[in-house]
Amino acid sequence: MTDLFRASIARALPSPERVRESLRQLSGPDLQAAAEYFSRTLPEFDVAVALPGAAGLAQAVADLRGAFLVTAGRTAAGRWELVAPDMAGITRELGSGRRPARAALFTPQLKSGLKELEVLLTAARPGWLVPALAAGVARTDALGRARLELQGVRVVTPVMLADTPGGLVFERRYPHSA
Repeated sequence: MTDLFRASIARALPSPERVRESLRQLSGPDLQAAAEYFSRTLPEFDVAVALPGAAGLAQAVADLRGAFLVTAGRTAAGRWELVAPDMAGITRELGSGRRPARAALFTPQLKSGLKELEVLLTAARPGWLVPALAAGVARTDALGRARLELQGVRVVTPVMLADTPGGLVFERRYPHSA
């Protein structure tokens, strides 16, 4: 199921810039393949929180799961905020349940994990739990995965890339890489 998505990333290798651009322009069958992978592998969630560049993917997965979608963006002051057409209604509906709402973060590419941690803290303000992060691509040469997993966040990704002297390549050290 992830073969189409992996093939679109493979066409962009070994250039980090082309990988970033490929993720930015994800659409059609590639987007649907990634959405189906995440819908199948992510734990249950009530709201998808899309970081910049991941709104299309987050929307596709939220549609498959019947979840709300909110986007994370920076304010003029540089702080993260969550935005949705009916944010007050979403917060009210999710807050009325017997259990805390669960959010899944979506990012196109996980590197250092710092912006993802900031958005995690922003999503925790209304009382949401964040059990998982969906990353289109995870870079194994950066600390993002470790930072998030130390916070109890499961990182789900169909593609892991390693940085080598010749550029980015598919990670070969982890057999569980999709």
